[in-house]
Amino acid sequence: MGRTVRRMMLVALLALVTALRLSSASIPNNTNDLMAAAVPISYGESLFMQRILVQTEGERDPVGLVLSGGSARAFAHIGVLQYLEEQGIVPDFIISNSMGSIVGILYAAGLSPDQILSIITEVDITQLFDLSIPLAGGVLDISRFLSLVASHLGESLRIEELPIPIMIVCEDLATKRQVRIMEGDMLTVMGAAFALPVYFPPVEYNGHMLVDGGITNLVPLDIAYRFTDTTIVSTTFYEGEDINLRNPLSILNVSIDIGKRRAGVLELAKHSSTIWIRCNVEDFSFMDFSAIVELARRGYETAASQREKIGRLDSRGPDERILDFRASYAISEHAVRHNYNLYQRTKHRGFSHQLFFGIRSFMPEDDRWFLRDEVLIGPTYHLRWKGLWLSLYGGAAWKSFTPMDIYPSVTARISQQVFPPLILEGDVTISSTQGSFIPTLYHRLGMRFRQRLFDERLTATALAWWEQQLDPSWRIGSKLIHGGFDLNWKADPAGVLALDLEAAWQLSGAYDRHFLHTKVDTTLPLPVDMLLHLGYTGRYALDGGGSVPLYAGDGFRTADSRLLSQGTADAPARVENAMVIGRLGIDWQPESFKPTAGELLIFERSSVGLFADLLWNDRGVWLPWIVVGAKISTTVSLLGLNSIPTSVYVGYDSPSGSIAWGFVFGR
Repeated sequence: MGRTVRRMMLVALLALVTALRLSSASIPNNTNDLMAAAVPISYGESLFMQRILVQTEGERDPVGLVLSGGSARAFAHIGVLQYLEEQGIVPDFIISNSMGSIVGILYAAGLSPDQILSIITEVDITQLFDLSIPLAGGVLDISRFLSLVASHLGESLRIEELPIPIMIVCEDLATKRQVRIMEGDMLTVMGAAFALPVYFPPVEYNGHMLVDGGITNLVPLDIAYRFTDTTIVSTTFYEGEDINLRNPLSILNVSIDIGKRRAGVLELAKHSSTIWIRCNVEDFSFMDFSAIVELARRGYETAASQREKIGRLDSRGPDERILDFRASYAISEHAVRHNYNLYQRTKHRGFSHQLFFGIRSFMPEDDRWFLRDEVLIGPTYHLRWKGLWLSLYGGAAWKSFTPMDIYPSVTARISQQVFPPLILEGDVTISSTQGSFIPTLYHRLGMRFRQRLFDERLTATALAWWEQQLDPSWRIGSKLIHGGFDLNWKADPAGVLALDLEAAWQLSGAYDRHFLHTKVDTTLPLPVDMLLHLGYTGRYALDGGGSVPLYAGDGFRTADSRLLSQGTADAPARVENAMVIGRLGIDWQPESFKPTAGELLIFERSSVGLFADLLWNDRGVWLPWIVVGAKISTTVSLLGLNSIPTSVYVGYDSPSGSIAWGFVFGR
């Protein structure tokens, strides 16, 4: 096995080196004149100025709005826009950089502040950025995020066509000059606007390699005064009072922040007439994307504190073009959000692929595996094109429940979203377990048809799939046909109060055994940040033939071979016609506990708790088998934008009379 693993690692390394060499052909360093570095490059400025003149009809001083960068804190600008609109203030032009540009572009496109907040908060933003080996220059791929924006606004919008003129300020790696963009493909410009070096890849635009303009100046205020003397600026600086200034990553982040903060402060000091909305979010981490609603609320409150100055501005509200756009968008918004929430995916814009080293668990709730219990770590590859997703996973694998050995494994998964409610999917896995050099084969074909009902909190899913496991001699070891439905209700997006009901018909054995499968899980909030988890799984032999199988996906964490082989051809026959599992757990999940590692990783939704799994499968015996222990769970996020739920548990496994332990990763 060791030789096999080494060979797999060597192949992966050679593939990486080849990819790096292929990616080396990039835009060259185009610096020709050192002194030109201080001279900005502008695209579309003439039309930008003409459009501002049309906005004011030459009868008043334009109202400019500057939105600073600030990573997650920049979403405080949504609240600022909410307050401004309530006062009838709509800017004649916008200047922004970094993540302030996401808010700025969406607003310039015609969306209301509430509609922007809905787009950002109605989806799990942490799942819109994929980890990737930085062959293109960044470790986070943005194609899924831009695909979601495209699903809302279309793929063909251009910056110069937006109802409100907007300028995006970037920096160019090739010429070392500032680039001011007022024309071009909206999605390309948006990607360039927040391309924070290393984290996100630079974006090609007119021969430039653009990165986040906020790396040199968070508040590009001077530019606004080239077009007006009436300017509002919304800033989201960062204090980071609890930062460990001995941590190397924190030292790097703060060192970069010094320069861009100082440049912004100098421009603020220069223009004393500016209406400065200094958003009260400077204590938030730059990667706290889970706090967007609170950030927007604080932005609103801070803007309201400037009501006297804001009240002196010309108030005329959104024009008819913007109002018409918002009305039509409100009709389509529900369908887009509804379709995305079905499977957390949308029609992919263009073609993208990512290669990375990651962890994939085949035990998360949404996968519904029965014959497979495995965690796989190693190279991962994802390809996305329109509704087609292809994933390859390879490397070392181990069992999720009480892992005892590590073995090589490779999995290929393909899924096609035929239309929003329906997904067809297939999986093939080749692995070598228990020290054997002869590989085993697992394959699965399935479909899911899902709909959101009533107020979007209830999801109904029809499920059907076929699973088959071959042993090392490539004989069919176990097989299963599953068809049924699932109802999932969540009181809130975080699922703090949730209920899941599942019922299905199952066919196994030599396709001659019929079972009724039922499952119920609920999560209930308790006082003092406590959560109560209750669950039940039942499988009943409809043919009265006994020998009811226990599957890995049933939720009973045991390593006992007698139970796990129950119902297979090699297991002794049993007379009981029912298998019932009860699950009980209680967790303490403090909301305020969000530790970070050098402001690179953030640990969210962390909890500690106790659990008990109970199994009744002996007729006439009321005392159940039990697995009882403790668990620690957290969600690890890179920059708050790519998260991996992680759970570790340890306890006593009464069927095997030993310690039960394991890891579960992923969704």
